[in-house]
Amino acid sequence: MGILESPTGTGKTLSLLCPALSFARRHEKSLLVQQLMPSGLEDCEAWAQEHHRLAAQRSADLTLQRRRQSRQQRRDRARRAVAMAPDGKQRDKMRRLAAPLHAQPQLLDAAFDSELSLEAPLLLPQPELPTTRPLATSDSSRQEAYKNKLQIIFCSRTHSQLAQVLREIKRIPEHAVPEDLSVVTLGSRASLCVNDRVRSCAKGSAHLNDLCRIATENAGAGKHGLSCGLKKQAEVLTDAFLSDAMDIEAMADRGRWPVGGGCPYYGSRGAVSEADVVLVPYASLVNSEMRSKLGIRVEGNVLIFDEAHNLLEAINEANSVSLTSAQVKSSVDDLARYAKSYESRLSPLNALRLRQLRLFCAKMHHYLGGLESPCVQTVGAFLVSAGADNFDLPELAQFLEKTELPRKVRGYTESQAITTGSNASSIYAVAELLVALQTSTAEDRLLCQKPEGNSGGMTLKYLSLDAEVRFREVLLGARSVLFAGGTLTPHAEFTPLLQGRGLPRIFSGIHVVPSEQLLVRFVTHGPGGQQLDFRRDRRGSNDMLRELRGVLNTAAASTRGGVVVFFPSFDYLGQVASSFTRGCGGRRVFQETREGSAREEAGGSLLQRVTETIQKEGGAVLFAVSGGKLSEGINFQDDLCRLVLVVGLPYPNASDLALTEKMRFLDAARARGSQGLSGREFYSAKCMKAVNQCIGRSIRHARDWAAMLLLDHRYAQKDIAGQLSRWIRRALGESAAPGPFPEVQDQLGKFFAARREAEASSSEALSQ
Repeated sequence: MGILESPTGTGKTLSLLCPALSFARRHEKSLLVQQLMPSGLEDCEAWAQEHHRLAAQRSADLTLQRRRQSRQQRRDRARRAVAMAPDGKQRDKMRRLAAPLHAQPQLLDAAFDSELSLEAPLLLPQPELPTTRPLATSDSSRQEAYKNKLQIIFCSRTHSQLAQVLREIKRIPEHAVPEDLSVVTLGSRASLCVNDRVRSCAKGSAHLNDLCRIATENAGAGKHGLSCGLKKQAEVLTDAFLSDAMDIEAMADRGRWPVGGGCPYYGSRGAVSEADVVLVPYASLVNSEMRSKLGIRVEGNVLIFDEAHNLLEAINEANSVSLTSAQVKSSVDDLARYAKSYESRLSPLNALRLRQLRLFCAKMHHYLGGLESPCVQTVGAFLVSAGADNFDLPELAQFLEKTELPRKVRGYTESQAITTGSNASSIYAVAELLVALQTSTAEDRLLCQKPEGNSGGMTLKYLSLDAEVRFREVLLGARSVLFAGGTLTPHAEFTPLLQGRGLPRIFSGIHVVPSEQLLVRFVTHGPGGQQLDFRRDRRGSNDMLRELRGVLNTAAASTRGGVVVFFPSFDYLGQVASSFTRGCGGRRVFQETREGSAREEAGGSLLQRVTETIQKEGGAVLFAVSGGKLSEGINFQDDLCRLVLVVGLPYPNASDLALTEKMRFLDAARARGSQGLSGREFYSAKCMKAVNQCIGRSIRHARDWAAMLLLDHRYAQKDIAGQLSRWIRRALGESAAPGPFPEVQDQLGKFFAARREAEASSSEALSQ
C-alpha cells in the first residue's frame, strides 16, 4: 500500500499507469500459475512439486490461449459491426431495436397490475429481436478462462477525470502494455442509458433503475408505453468496449447506433470481468451494492485511487442515509394506499410484513414530528425513543428486497396519478435506512435536525462514524492499493484504511515548475491598512468588504489574463458579488452558482464564456467557492488563470452535528491509542485541503505560470502555513514574509512583467 502525493502537471497519472501495466504484462502468467498450483505442496518431494508446477504452467498457457482467442473473436465481431454501419445510418427496419414494442393493451394492463403485486408477477412472452450469433467460445469456458484475472482498477472522482486517464493510457506505446490491452469504463444507468423515452420518464436514479427493468421485461408497457430491446444487443457493445477503449460519452454515443448499437450499461457490465483496466468513479467502488451490481472484483487486483483527497468523504457518504419527515409521511400514505388495493391478494406473511412496515414508518413520523430541537442518538437509543425497538429489522429489510416493494409501491402510486407532499421514491429512503440499521455498530449515530434554511420538519440522518474501517476490509483483499493526489496531507487521515497491511510507502513530490514561474504570498492587511480577518462573524463587516473590494479591483486591473477568486461560501460570494455588477478592475465578472450543474459549470458554458472573454478583452474575473465544483478537477491553465486569490479560510460549519460527532469519535479513538487524526486535526485538514485544491487549479503543466494570493492574516500562523502543500511552501521561500497588500502589489507587478518578458523572449527564440 502506498501514498503518492504529487502536484498536478507532474505526470502523476502516467507514473501510476506505466508500472502497473508493466507489472500486469510481465507477471500475468506467473500469477496465473500461482493460482493454479494446488496448496500444501511444501511437504511433497521435489519431483512432485515440479510435476505440479509444469501442469500449472500448461494450464496457464491454455487459459491465456483461450483468453486471446476470446478477445480476437470479440474484435472480429466488433469489426463486422462497424463494417455494417460505416456512417452510423441504417435501414429503417432496424430502428425498431430502440422503439417501443406493441402488444395487446388488455394483456399489458393485466400484466402491469400483476407486476405491482408482491406475489409472483406475470411475465409476458418476449417478442424475438434480431441479435448477433454467440461467440464460438462458450460462455462457461470464457468465464472460466477469465476467472480471477489480474486487473488494474483505476478510480477517480468524476467521469471527466477518468476520460483524462483514458487519454493518458492511449499515449503509452503498445510494447509497454499487455497484449491487446482492453480498457473498460463503468458507469451507472444515469450516465449510460440511451433510451430517451425511459430517461424522460425517470425522476431520479432509483426511478430510472425501476423503469429500466420494466422496459427491458416489457411488463409495464400498457401503463407507461415503455419497452426497450437494447439489452438484447448488449453483447454487441461488450465486444466493442473490449476492442476499443471509450470514455463514458463515446460509450453512450456508440449505444445509439441503429445497427451495431445496444445498451451501454449492460454492455459495460458484461465486459468488466474480461477487462485489463477498469475505470470507475470511486463513489461506485465504495458502495457495496453498486460494486456488486457492476461486477467489480477487488480481490487480487491492483487498486489505484486518483484524487484520493476526496476518498474518505465518499466512503462516509456511501454509508450515510438521510430521510426527511415529509418522506416518512409520504411512505406511510403510499403504503396505506397500496395495502388498500393489494393486501387482500397477499399471502398472510406478506400482508403481516406490509402492516409492520407501515407501523414502523408511522412511529418514525410521530417521533420526528414531536422533536423540537436537534439531537444525536445511538441506534438503540433512537429505536427505543421512537417506540420501534420491537420490530424485526432484518426481516423487514429482507421483505423489502425479496418482494421489491419500493418499485411496486412507486409503480402503483404513479399508475394512479397520485401526487404526494414528497415523491414516490420516499419508500426507497426507508428501505436504505432499514438496511443500514440492521448492519449498524456501536459507532453509528442517528442525527435529527432541521436542514439549514429549511422551515420544514426534521431530517433523520444515519451516520457511520467508522465507515473507513468497514471499507478497509474490502481493501485487504486487494493485491496493491495506491492513494494518489496533489493534496493528501495530512497522511494520518488514511490511517483507518492502512491498518492490517503494514506500513505504507509514502512519496511526496515537488512541482516540476521552476520557482521563478510561481509567486505565492500571504496578504495580511488590505489597501487601507485594515487587518484582513475573514472569519464567519467578521467578514461581512463594512471594513472587511471595503478592504476586499480594494484588493480585488487593484489585482484584476493589473492582471492580463484570468483572475479566479475563491470564497469560503456561496453566501459570502453573493454578498461580495453584489458590489461588482459593473465589473471588477475593468474586467467582466462571472460567478459560480449553487444551482449550476457540474456539466454546465465544470466543463461547459461558464468556462467557455470566461475563455472567450479573456481572448477578446484580455482578461476576466471568475468568482468561485472553495470546495465547489470549480475548485477541483478543473484545468485553469495558461491565460485562463494567471492569478488566484483565496479569500479567508474555508473551515466547515463548526455547529454541524455530523461534524461534531465525527470529531468526538476521532478524539475517543486517539485516546484509545489510534494513530489517526484527532478531531481538531480533522477539522483543520478539511479546510486546508480545500485551500490546497484551490491553489492547484492554476498550474497545470511545466511551462505554466501564475501568482497566488492568500487573503487573511491567519495564513501567517505557523500551524496553518505548515499544512499547505509542500510545493506551495517551497514557492513561498524564506524571504517571502507576509505583508500588507501595497507591498504584495509591487511584487505582483514585477512578477507579471518578468513572466511576460520571458514569454516574449521564448516566442522570439522559437521564431528564429
